[in-house]
Amino acid sequence: MELEELDPSKLIGPQQDVETIESWAERNGVSYGVARAWAMKSVLPTVKFGKRRMVNSALLRSWLLEQEWTA
Repeated sequence: MELEELDPSKLIGPQQDVETIESWAERNGVSYGVARAWAMKSVLPTVKFGKRRMVNSALLRSWLLEQEWTA
């Protein structure tokens, strides 16, 4: 199976560790354009599955929790 054949909806579990930029933006009340810009500038951690770039929400949560401890 090639990565391009993976169904992104199957990669998103209950905690949404990996999700599309579109779904992340919608869930967080941010426009798609802003979320995409953040992803391209590495403000949002992403991983690429085939041709699709996905937000790594697990890594983002980990980073945010780390910031909470150091603030």
